[in-house]
Amino acid sequence: MVFLVYRFLSFDVDFAELFTGRMIPSLAIVTVCVMAFFFISSLAWTIWLSFFSGQKVSVLPTYSVYARSNLAKYLPGNIGHYAMRQLYGTSLGIKQKQLLISTILEIFCTALTALILTLLLARDAFLVILADSVQGSWVLPVIIIVIVVIVLVAVLLLSKKKITISEIKTYIRQKAFRTSFLSVCGLFAGGLAIIGVTLLFLFWSVTGENANGFLIVSAGIASWFVGFITPGVPGGIGVREAVLLLMLSPVIPDDVVLFAAVAQRVSFILADIFTWVVGKALERPQAPEAG
Repeated sequence: MVFLVYRFLSFDVDFAELFTGRMIPSLAIVTVCVMAFFFISSLAWTIWLSFFSGQKVSVLPTYSVYARSNLAKYLPGNIGHYAMRQLYGTSLGIKQKQLLISTILEIFCTALTALILTLLLARDAFLVILADSVQGSWVLPVIIIVIVVIVLVAVLLLSKKKITISEIKTYIRQKAFRTSFLSVCGLFAGGLAIIGVTLLFLFWSVTGENANGFLIVSAGIASWFVGFITPGVPGGIGVREAVLLLMLSPVIPDDVVLFAAVAQRVSFILADIFTWVVGKALERPQAPEAG
């Protein structure tokens, strides 16, 4: 976030232009598209909930839980919304351990799909950013520590909910598991494509040009992925924008990149708010916890 504020001040960019008659329709379109991405993500979670609970889970109540939890990624930061799902998810009448393992699988599928798309579409640029990042003596140890902590927390939570390795193996051997896995990854591939294309649309809205379209779409997906895997950063704020600048600055003026990045961030925040409103409208009375 400090990086982003610093970059704001270093360029002669009039961010009041975001709310002009030229940009407001573009922001509205992108906001709706991001809301569609959130709905797709909730569908992916619904698939896992249906598989692990052994019952048909309704889409709208699940979406309500997903939408109401989503704002928690801003306070205290990334991953906070997953904790809120455990709290709100009791209204679905699904056991806590089924909620937990569904969320863990959703996170895994999200990260895996985003990583594959990033490597397929923007491998060279992503690897350069990764190499530059680990040059600092403290960066690599921090990355390793974060990964270890995430794995340990996941293992601890699974153990607390009495989810055993043999139980997980039983799930994986089922054909329905593989079908669910492929379906979820397919949904996220489509959702991440929306993120990349909306960034391209914003660049077109700003410049009126479609040059470097493939690179922009790739950068949109890569920046979202890096922001997603950075724990503790509220909504990936600052991280995504920094990645966009690193990937696109060599071919697109910095002030244009920053303006489009901020426009996308505004759309994300608006989408989070409107998604929460829809989720509250769909909220149903709390059901007793299933255990």
